[in-house]
Amino acid sequence: MPEICCPRCGSWAKQVKAGMNNGRQQYRCDACRRRYVAERKGRGYPGSLREQAAALHAEGRTLALIGETLGVTPRTLRNWFREGDPKEEEQAEPPAVSDVTHSSQSPAPSIVGDPDEAAAGRPADKMAPEAPAARRRSTIHDVAEQAGVAASTVSNYLNGKRRINASTRERVQEAIDALNFTPNALTQAIRKRRTRILGVMGHGLWDFVELPTYSIILPLLAGINRSAATAGHDVLTYTSWYTPGPHGGVRFLDGYIDGLVVIGSTLRDALLERTAAAGLPIVSALTRQVPANSGYVNVDNIGAMHAVVEHLVSVGRRRIGYVGPLHDSDHIDRYQGFSEAMTAVGLEWDPSPMEFACRSADLLTQEVVERQLHRMIQTAEKLDAIVLPNDWLAARTVEALGKRGFRVPEDVAITGFDDVPEAMHIAGGLTTVRQPFHRIGQVAVERLVAMIEGAPLSECRISLPAELIVRASTTGVHG
Repeated sequence: MPEICCPRCGSWAKQVKAGMNNGRQQYRCDACRRRYVAERKGRGYPGSLREQAAALHAEGRTLALIGETLGVTPRTLRNWFREGDPKEEEQAEPPAVSDVTHSSQSPAPSIVGDPDEAAAGRPADKMAPEAPAARRRSTIHDVAEQAGVAASTVSNYLNGKRRINASTRERVQEAIDALNFTPNALTQAIRKRRTRILGVMGHGLWDFVELPTYSIILPLLAGINRSAATAGHDVLTYTSWYTPGPHGGVRFLDGYIDGLVVIGSTLRDALLERTAAAGLPIVSALTRQVPANSGYVNVDNIGAMHAVVEHLVSVGRRRIGYVGPLHDSDHIDRYQGFSEAMTAVGLEWDPSPMEFACRSADLLTQEVVERQLHRMIQTAEKLDAIVLPNDWLAARTVEALGKRGFRVPEDVAITGFDDVPEAMHIAGGLTTVRQPFHRIGQVAVERLVAMIEGAPLSECRISLPAELIVRASTTGVHG
């Protein structure tokens, strides 16, 4: 048998037969442990023809003239000269290695179809030596050829299907490592109908920039991302919600995501209704007003408001008022919890001057807030405590009272809801309800993954307990 040189590492030693590959003898190199097929016919045009083309091109001949002279199409010439043809990467990729039979007169082994041959005679301005040609991504067929097996065997190995003997598994893995092969995620997603990507849509992502000390987004996103990573999913964040036109919800139904976490959706959201009706699993955070087939994760707002009222009564407050909008289910629940708690402790209150008229977050402007606070200030002398449904409104109330000579908490006690960072800087510390935002984000993803995997809806609707944090705005005692 003639001596064989490994075209991969150039070794002549111990090139042993390693079975057949599509009727051709395959060899394995003991030096680099790679397999290859000997006496493979090269692909493409002869190198000499490409050299002639390069020489003519260097003389300034046009592609049409070179093609007519050598019998090569202008498109092929463009590929050779790398002048922006869409298939440049494919043509520039070196073809598979050819094996060379060695004798005392044979030349040194080489790679058939080396693309650098075409660049030998090109003008300097046509070359870009500082940037190597982009390589074509390896495919499952490349792995099969490298390992000397069928593409179906590689597929079975990747998917853990069927029994594959140890030596074959080793060859396939060696080929995968040598080619830096990674499976095509899109192809696998289409086959399995799962992308393992979860969408996140947040009403109010903007408030991290405009109201950073009142933002609840960062801890929510941190919980979402941590839980998604634990479950082996990636997260795709949508930067906007509403899209003009009748098909705005299609963006969530394009197959990129397996399910959607919605942060703070508003009441009767038509787009959310359409998306859920189309079958996409959805879990909403910070609301329980969701479509019939969707899940939610929020806190027990009603129970939290009972704790707020009971605390105010315990520190001697009896004339307690409430100011807040009713634009989402959480705020409605807080209003309801306050009303129930006042009845439970036997206190009367007049809601007429306290309730915001707006039922939409879009209408909750600074002007509306100022107008409502003005109405509240006019009746503040009749009150010794005011309950607000979030810390931002509580801060605005403290400011408005201070401008009109009211002291907090000596004249009026103030409570908020959320426990954002700014709550520690309001009147020596704001008494508020702490929402476990990080945990809400985690549970929302856990329940979404469970829903995707077929869990019943009853297991995907959860209200977590909240914690009352008592500070100086109700007790006068600085924490």
